Amino acid sequence: MLALGLLAMVLLLAGCGGGDSTTSASKEKTVDWSEYPPGPTRQFIVPGGDNAVQTFGREATPAERKQASATIAAWMRARAVQDWAKDCSYFSSGYTKNITTDAHSVTNGRVKSCPEALAYFKHEASTDYVNTFKGTTVASLRIGEGHGYAQYHGNDGKDWIVPVEGNDGEWKVAIAAPIDRLK
Repeated sequence: MLALGLLAMVLLLAGCGGGDSTTSASKEKTVDWSEYPPGPTRQFIVPGGDNAVQTFGREATPAERKQASATIAAWMRARAVQDWAKDCSYFSSGYTKNITTDAHSVTNGRVKSCPEALAYFKHEASTDYVNTFKGTTVASLRIGEGHGYAQYHGNDGKDWIVPVEGNDGEWKVAIAAPIDRLK
């Protein structure tokens, strides 16, 4: 009888505390999806988490996602082989100007172009040149006011974000390296 009482007490104490006793499966069932936008972005939603990218602007059309996918695929190939001139060709004009101006400033005018800026900054601008986009596509492209965020499931099992800007009717890359969704 004493052993039964101790067992009941242990079970009671194990169930107490600051944690939530519901399972993650039951939590998912109670998510109010009406507060999140419909469409492809939902696969990147983190209920109760930071969803600024997933709820930004509006979802792009399939044609816009296809164009962004082609640009990001080509950019990632150029990055992987560190072909700075080709890498820069996929940047938005705004990002090209920013990175070049920054490099020009910190080198006392020695750096005068985007490829020179990428070569100068190298690992400070991008620490990993692995192509996480190979064999994939942009799953969601959230856009508004001339810029947006491409989201994709990387071939490394991680979710990635690439900020983009509209230039001459095309989506161009606005960063030196993709952003790991979980960092």
